[in-house]
Amino acid sequence: MALQEAAAGQAVSFGSLRCCYYHHLMSACGLVAALLLGAMALLVCADVALRNVGGGSIAWSTEMTEYILMVATFVAAPWLLYLGDHIRVDVLVREVSAPLRLRLELGTDLLCFVICAVLAWQALAVARDAAAQGSLVFKVLVIPEWWLNIPMIFACTLLAIEFARRFVRALPGAGGN
Repeated sequence: MALQEAAAGQAVSFGSLRCCYYHHLMSACGLVAALLLGAMALLVCADVALRNVGGGSIAWSTEMTEYILMVATFVAAPWLLYLGDHIRVDVLVREVSAPLRLRLELGTDLLCFVICAVLAWQALAVARDAAAQGSLVFKVLVIPEWWLNIPMIFACTLLAIEFARRFVRALPGAGGN
């Protein structure tokens, strides 16, 4: 919307710019997840092809595939929630009255916000401890342990923000904005 306002020569409000940047951040999450999954598929194919032609295997491919899958999952989660394409079990919600449905929606968004905020905070605490101790993960690749917490910190922070946005938008009188 901010880009459309700017293109039309209209004054662009800070709120609409924030919304525009947020939309681009969420879109980037989806793009990064897709690129990571594509890279993972190529890596697995390359590893299988090398083994089939007698060229050995890529020693780190299994481990890298595990890391890519973890990162892609965490990066995609906020994007999917933003789009409303996340998994949602709404059997109960469809069968209740509109006022109760709203209360359930608000309660769920609030609970999910708290859970994601706590997970982000705990992941940050664990990452800081691992960094302070200099902990390493020893597999084929040797990496600092705190690196593995970055995707969770990033995703849970964005998920908490998105659940807060959903909560505010669902409030009566918010007008769905």
